[in-house]
Amino acid sequence: MNIIIWSSVTIAVFIAARWLFLRTKFPLLHPVLVSTLTLVALVEICGRHYADYAQCTHWLGWILGPGVVAMAVPVYHSRGLILERVGLLLTVVLSALVFSLVTTAGLLALFGADRLIIQSLSLKAVTSAVAMAIAREAHALPVVAGVGAMFAAVLGAAIGPWVLHRAGIRDPQAVGLALGCGSHAVGTARAFELGEEQGTFASVGLSLTTLAAALICPVLFMWFD
Repeated sequence: MNIIIWSSVTIAVFIAARWLFLRTKFPLLHPVLVSTLTLVALVEICGRHYADYAQCTHWLGWILGPGVVAMAVPVYHSRGLILERVGLLLTVVLSALVFSLVTTAGLLALFGADRLIIQSLSLKAVTSAVAMAIAREAHALPVVAGVGAMFAAVLGAAIGPWVLHRAGIRDPQAVGLALGCGSHAVGTARAFELGEEQGTFASVGLSLTTLAAALICPVLFMWFD
C-alpha cells in the first residue's frame, strides 16, 4: 500500500509542479526543484525516512532508463552534423569540464574546505550517478558528490535558459550544449522542452562530459593525492 500511496503522491506532485511552471514560466519554479522540495517536506512531515520513501518509489527511477535511452534517437538522426563538428564539440566539452573542476576546487580551497569535500563537490559537472561512482573509487564522499551534482543540475535547468538568453546566446546548438554540459540529465530534459535541436546537442554534451569525467577525474584525484 505504501508503494501505491507514495508513488501516486510523487507523480501528482510533479504534475502539479509542471503545471505551475508552464503557467508562470518563472525559472525558479522549475518542476524538478519544486517537486523535490515539496516531497522532502512531505516525507519529513509524515515522519518517514528517506530510505523508506526510496524503496516505495524505486520503480519510478527504473522507468527513467528507457527515457534516457530515447534521448539517443534525435542524436542518431543528427549524427551527420555531429560528426562534422566533433572537434569543436570535444573542445567545448573538455573546456567546460576543466573550467568547472578548477573553479569549484579553487573556491573551496580558498575557503579552507577539506580535501574530500573539494574532490566530491568538484564533480558537480558530472551526472549524479557517475559523480557518486567516481567519488567512491577515489575514496571521497559519494553522497556529497551526488548532492552537488543534483544541485547543479536543478539550478542550471531552472535558471540556465534565462541566463543564456540574457547573455545573448540564442543559437539552439550552443544553448543545448551548455545545458547538457552543465546540468546533466535535468538540463537535457529542459533543453528538449526548448526544442529538438537544443535537446539533441544537450544529449551530446551530457554524454561526452560524462565520458570525459570518467576518464580524467580519477587520474586527477590520484595525482593531487
